[in-house]
Amino acid sequence: MQGSSTTLYALGLTVALLLVVSSGAVVLDSPNDSIDEDVTLQPGDNPYASLNEDGELAIDVSEDNPDLDADGVNPNALSAESELFYITYNGSEYVDAWIEHDSEAVTFVVDGQPIESRNDSVRLTPTEGTVPVGIEVDTRVASITPGDSLIDGISVNARIAEPEDLESQNDDDDDSGSTTMVNAPDPTTRQVGVYSIAANDETEVDLLNLHVGSPSIQLHKLSFIREAPGDVEFSVEGSANAPTGIGPVDRPGIDALGYYTVAFEQPNQPIESATAKIVVERDRLNEAGITPEQLTVYYKIGDSDDWSVTDLRVVGETEDTVQFTIESDGFSTFALGVQSPVLDPVDAEVVSESVAPDETVRLNLTLSNEGLVPAEGAGISIQAIEANVDNPDVIDTERVTVNVGPDKTVMRTVTFEPNEPGEYNVLVDGNEVTELEPVASFVIREPEPVSTDPDEGASTGSVPSSASGETVPPETGLDRTEDEGAETQAELVELNDFELGGLVGLALLIAMVLATLFLVRRA
Repeated sequence: MQGSSTTLYALGLTVALLLVVSSGAVVLDSPNDSIDEDVTLQPGDNPYASLNEDGELAIDVSEDNPDLDADGVNPNALSAESELFYITYNGSEYVDAWIEHDSEAVTFVVDGQPIESRNDSVRLTPTEGTVPVGIEVDTRVASITPGDSLIDGISVNARIAEPEDLESQNDDDDDSGSTTMVNAPDPTTRQVGVYSIAANDETEVDLLNLHVGSPSIQLHKLSFIREAPGDVEFSVEGSANAPTGIGPVDRPGIDALGYYTVAFEQPNQPIESATAKIVVERDRLNEAGITPEQLTVYYKIGDSDDWSVTDLRVVGETEDTVQFTIESDGFSTFALGVQSPVLDPVDAEVVSESVAPDETVRLNLTLSNEGLVPAEGAGISIQAIEANVDNPDVIDTERVTVNVGPDKTVMRTVTFEPNEPGEYNVLVDGNEVTELEPVASFVIREPEPVSTDPDEGASTGSVPSSASGETVPPETGLDRTEDEGAETQAELVELNDFELGGLVGLALLIAMVLATLFLVRRA
């Protein structure tokens, strides 16, 4: 196991505990010299231990202690306090702690058992890091007389537990016979050994709150069923990003919150089923606007880049956390992610791509939800921006709300009313839109100029005479006399001058003439 033989804390905690027997009294004074950031000493709920004005642990069992009703510890007596003070450990590894001193009249105990050597140490873990330390004072020792100093000082030692010293994590009444060892060199790494596994029995491993991506996401336990007896050793690594050499989950609408990998020393283990217990802080979910139902888990399939979804179930909730179980048919790399809708503008059409200023531009937009969960009340912004410029200005923005299920589409019609001539692009923007890119374009034409020429638009046909008002035909370039012009002049009648009744009468007259001719010919 990594770092198993190194000293975790060079505490040298010379607490300077002084026991002075005088008039039947014993005094302990313990200034707190130098405690590592992961180890603290705290007074117990008793009148003997307290923090002095310097914030240091002080213990007084003498007649001078104003909180005592009695006169302290008498000579030729045995006195004990089971929770004199506490050792609190906030590290991430298993450690063994014990207290050393040179007094034969004082014994420090935990649960009534001495903790005054490495062999008699107390186990501190990341999940069980606080232990009450008691004291027994025996003034019946023959060499002790009133006025003697019973103890000059103590040293609190804490060392990383040796692998062979790690105890089984099984309950005492568990008859499986397996032994589990866990080493935690840092918050995101665990090294595990499980020995003497029975076939088809469930094996559970406490991972001591392994961090997955962040401290707010923790992997608490792994359990598995092995089809064959034997021993296994494996490591568990947590990370915020995909492990080296492994591509991230590539699924529409999946945003990974963290990864963890279970890697066996001997691959191809005969694991029948596996379960993981993971705990997520509610604050982490609330900050991201995530509900527990949006969480999902993918696991990597073999050596490929493929990911497959696996079962994730809510098994418990508290005010601060939500607990999940992850079930799979084995161990590999797992990704805890959030499912979100993914809207894709699959079709966008401008009704008229060229309009005059102040005319309305209509856009028919079709959105498809490519995600795995419904888009309920998803707000989408549709913007008209300047085209062909480096820093385009937004000339109009319309926001719509859509509700669309997975693999479904929805259409919305959006209108713009720009008034400046130019070329414009249409963008679809929103938290659930995959890419921000133009989906359509349109042009606002320049306004047509207003004419001020009085002769513009005059007819090129007959023009009235300035003298008589009669219509004069235009020049044709042919030599004609006035008589010829008079003979050929005819009054033009427009088709719309005829009335419907006249057309009907004309038709009846033609029919009668034809009938008369027919009868005459027959006669």
